[in-house]
Amino acid sequence: MRSVNYLSKNRHINLICIFFTAILFPVQAIFAEGSKELNANHGSRAFLVSGTTATQSFNFPTNGTMKVYAKVGEVINVGSSAQGMGSGTINLRAPNGNTYTSGSSTTVGRIVNRSQELAGPLPTAGGYIPYQHTVLAGEDGVWEVDFMPENGGQVSLENPEPVSSDADWVQPSGQYITAFDVSVRNVANTAFLTGRVYTNIFSGILGTFDVGFNGIFQVLTNDGYLYKFDNNGQAGNGFSFFANNKGFRKAGGTASYLSVNTLGGIDIQDPRAADTPTDITHKLFFNSPAADLPATAPTPTGTTWLLTPFVTPRITAQLSFTGTEGTLGKAGTSPLGGIFSFGANKNGTYTISIDVNNNGVFNDPIDKQITGQIINGTNTANWDGTNGLGGKVPVGNYSSTLNAILFGGEVHFPFFDVERNVNGILLTRLNGQSSPDFTVYWDDSQITFAPPSTPSSPIKNTTGQNSQINGHKWGSAGTSPTDFGDTKGLDTWSFIANTPAASTVSFQVREADLEVTDINVNGGGGCVGQTVTYTFTVKNNGPTDVTGSTFNFTFPSNLTNVTVVGAATTGISSSSNESTTTAAYTATLNLANGAIRTYTVTGKVTATPGGGNVAVTASILRTADVTDPDATNPDGAAPTDAQAECDSAPSGTGCNNVKTNTLNFLALPNAGLDQSIYQGDVVTLTDTNPGVWSEYASIPQTTIAAPTALTTTVSGFNDVGVYTFIRANASGCVDTVLITVVPKTVDIPSVFTPNGDGKNDTFTIPGILSFPGSQLLIFNRWGNEVYRSNNYQNTWDGNGLSEGTYYYVLNKKELSGNFTTFKGWIFLRRGK
Repeated sequence: MRSVNYLSKNRHINLICIFFTAILFPVQAIFAEGSKELNANHGSRAFLVSGTTATQSFNFPTNGTMKVYAKVGEVINVGSSAQGMGSGTINLRAPNGNTYTSGSSTTVGRIVNRSQELAGPLPTAGGYIPYQHTVLAGEDGVWEVDFMPENGGQVSLENPEPVSSDADWVQPSGQYITAFDVSVRNVANTAFLTGRVYTNIFSGILGTFDVGFNGIFQVLTNDGYLYKFDNNGQAGNGFSFFANNKGFRKAGGTASYLSVNTLGGIDIQDPRAADTPTDITHKLFFNSPAADLPATAPTPTGTTWLLTPFVTPRITAQLSFTGTEGTLGKAGTSPLGGIFSFGANKNGTYTISIDVNNNGVFNDPIDKQITGQIINGTNTANWDGTNGLGGKVPVGNYSSTLNAILFGGEVHFPFFDVERNVNGILLTRLNGQSSPDFTVYWDDSQITFAPPSTPSSPIKNTTGQNSQINGHKWGSAGTSPTDFGDTKGLDTWSFIANTPAASTVSFQVREADLEVTDINVNGGGGCVGQTVTYTFTVKNNGPTDVTGSTFNFTFPSNLTNVTVVGAATTGISSSSNESTTTAAYTATLNLANGAIRTYTVTGKVTATPGGGNVAVTASILRTADVTDPDATNPDGAAPTDAQAECDSAPSGTGCNNVKTNTLNFLALPNAGLDQSIYQGDVVTLTDTNPGVWSEYASIPQTTIAAPTALTTTVSGFNDVGVYTFIRANASGCVDTVLITVVPKTVDIPSVFTPNGDGKNDTFTIPGILSFPGSQLLIFNRWGNEVYRSNNYQNTWDGNGLSEGTYYYVLNKKELSGNFTTFKGWIFLRRGK
């Protein structure tokens, strides 16, 4: 910072991150809680800054808000150096929402000088006259007390005049409170009760850069730990002080354990906001927390924790392993891998080690080490299936161990824009294992600086330093507004480490190269109406046995009456859950390593307009958490689509799990209906589908005008008889049409000899059989009908009639369906 205005100068925000424990501390013989304690360690006075406008110095402004726990019948006493001056007053909010104010009195609630500040409220001798409120029924819990300044909280443009912590003062104008006090009197009105007052954030200003603040806070964590925090002369002029459990956070919300190089867009929990299950703002007490504080208490905005039971860091759920796709204890080889999970009740760090070479040692170079930070709750760590050298872990059974270090009482103290902290803080953990403990940590490795800035030394301390020797020092004495901490956020933290017993889990790594061979078809394509047979095999090329793989054979609706038969041909395999619909056959396959299963599929191709393609697909889908080298999509979701698995990265498009066969089935030829024609006629042949016309075994040959056309004429029917024509398509499918050639006229004989010699024994009319439905009538000389046939077949043999002349009437039925009548005589002769 370059400006001398404290609002744009370096301040420090101390941020503690921890959880608190229930521990009892003796009551001290003092009678006030507030500025008296902050000025008890000499140095310079820090004026309380009250207002709601955020600035660089005061990122989280409040109306000088303090919090106090009080029970029904106890009396809350408050006082302020700004009481009655301008807008200076004190406002109280009860847990049930009731509000009270000290008003504008210049005597009640006014702290005039250092002596009154030290004495506290009356009846203590020399004390100030307090504004009092007796806690009524329904008002017990944590109260909020706002100390309003003379100017009502407007941003002040000038620094207050620096004052020694031991000296009297002249109350400055502006948004400053020189002295403030909150004291609780017991129900019997015999004593003041200490350890009741705390704040979530203290915003203060020293007035200049060359004086130091020695204020001491008792920091209570939500897991029951207590720290004594001594600012030890930090010189940030304007600053904010608060404590939480993470310091600066990473994008995922976990503690970063780093100082930050810029104050723009930092990720840190707002101390004014309610705690979440994982983000805790610790409480800054002015004295040791009272032993009678409850575990929780109501507040004006809800509830808050106070003195909760001491929590020992521990692993709450042992290490377990699940494949990336959800299979407990099993994982596919890279790129699948799996997820380790465990539970903890504290933050910390972990190392999960996989014994890749299975020698019982978990720290060989080839062994995999997965490290990270532990959060309070469920923790997960992803493993990509590789070993410690970056190679692929092969199929097999493996063991892994979890080594965790959990942090109890974790506190962070980031200083915001504090150019210099030449003495370093003094931090003491007052309870828990090995207390008192003075260890602090920091990591300023991301901070950039240039001479004459004086950096922290060492720049990175993650192994621990004794704060009584080096409590994270930086900068050098002086009034320069720039130094190592200028416009930076420097974090100091501490914790108590607990190492739970190691947790071990075993798991299996699996891989199987599943394959479908090419789909073979008997004779290739064909014609609609035919039955087609497909054959192919399904293989497991290993090395892992596969149970529950999904096999599919899909086909279009014009392949009907589909039957699928599978049989083991090599190794051990089985099929279950078989189902055939109008579109697919599905089954669940178990395939041992090296097993081959052969499938035969038959179906009939039904008619579709113009024929068409028949595309069938056979596919086998890997099971969850079994890697298929060329068909694995490592997206974490269980596999459901064989083609999607096949075409995914890293293997890329295509695999041996899916095979498709497409055949063109032509519509059957239709040569038309059989025909009868007269000698010499020309015939027209027509089909609706492509093909070739040809004649079968006709001598002499007819002439086909356009053999490849849909419609053609045929001529050259010179002989009486039946001609056969063939229509064939590209698939070799045929249809035939018969052309019967009949004579145009008939030659009726005048004599026949039914004498049993096998010659001319019936009245035979040549060609009459080509005219079915022709009628023959026979009459004797007297005109009597002696024979009738309505479909004459050359069968009249004159049976029962004597030799002689007879008369006939032939009604010849023409090809058109009309009749032509022929009349004449016939001589029946029986002699030989």
